[in-house]
Amino acid sequence: MPLPKGEKVFFFRVTVEGRGEFPTDMLRYDRCFPASERESYQLDRRGELRKVELTSVHSTHLWNPTEARWNSFGWRVVGWRRVE
Repeated sequence: MPLPKGEKVFFFRVTVEGRGEFPTDMLRYDRCFPASERESYQLDRRGELRKVELTSVHSTHLWNPTEARWNSFGWRVVGWRRVE
């Protein structure tokens, strides 16, 4: 969902942890993308426990990730913060 032109946006860093298949649908659901190229490679790794850092962009400063939905995929949010 694109943000209206001229609207202030807020950036958030979200770190999720899990193993097995990465729930790519959560990128769409929480409007996230890998925080770096290195992080994007973490999406395809399988088996081992790993942390992936994501960036999310929103028009509100009160956003937080949908932790229960991440948990339903076997992944958990281990940290998140607004980036100034």
